[in-house]
Amino acid sequence: MPRIRPLVPAPASRSLPATVTQLLGQNIRKAKPTLKDEVRLAYLALYENAAFRRLRDALEPEETVEGSMQDDDTCAAQMLRKKGVELNLHVLAKSKLHDINLKMRVFERGVNASRKQRSQVEAEDAA
Repeated sequence: MPRIRPLVPAPASRSLPATVTQLLGQNIRKAKPTLKDEVRLAYLALYENAAFRRLRDALEPEETVEGSMQDDDTCAAQMLRKKGVELNLHVLAKSKLHDINLKMRVFERGVNASRKQRSQVEAEDAA
């Protein structure tokens, strides 16, 4: 009976690669970036932009730039998508504003910066 060989490629050499770049170059599974990953990159790139910060800063409807928090969120998502085009973030550049908006909120919750989290901190400070 013939011996069945596994489909796993053989290592390039028996020793470890000399650099991190070479090590990652041998990665068998090429992970594709997700929308969440790309929103995070664009968000961090825009974080110090004053216009973007004003859109994300409002905690009350009267503090909004465009009249409502939903409108401010949509404008921020448009800025993220435009930054995605500039940074060659293909998943972000092709995504719908609604999806970008959702992932933007997920990112903000992860860094304790969502509107709800910030308003709770503000309420605790006032008490």
